[in-house]
Amino acid sequence: MDLKFGFLLNVEKLCYGHNTDVLLGNCRNLGDFYSRDFNGLELHDEILDCRMLLSSRLPEKIKTLEQLLQFIVSYGDKSVFPNFRIALHILLTIATSIASCERSFSKLKLILSYVRASMGQKRLCDLALFSIEKAVTEKTDFNEIINTFASLKARKVHF
Repeated sequence: MDLKFGFLLNVEKLCYGHNTDVLLGNCRNLGDFYSRDFNGLELHDEILDCRMLLSSRLPEKIKTLEQLLQFIVSYGDKSVFPNFRIALHILLTIATSIASCERSFSKLKLILSYVRASMGQKRLCDLALFSIEKAVTEKTDFNEIINTFASLKARKVHF
């Protein structure tokens, strides 16, 4: 991935760099590989146009790919920088899918042990999800969830 998208990962150089010959070669290579998705030469032109817009519209520099994509999306509809937008979407999607997949397997290895091997598949998957999404799990108030569940499923015994 780094060989194809490496030039897009350095946001500073991409948005504010000056070497357009190297950029043209990189855009052509990426365009050849993803020829069904976008045109490499048009991608090059769109990056240069985006550079001009960034220098004239924003006082602060863009530092992340997400900020760059937000700028492009906020600037207009899908007809504005369509090739650049698609390339950024592909780059951001690939990075996320690879990292989350690797993280899932490493967490599953930690969870699956001799004691937990007897546990059912559904419970193991739920436990793995809790471990992967640790940040969300730590913010969750389980007492409130338990109380809500208990109030819905409570069976009252009358004496």
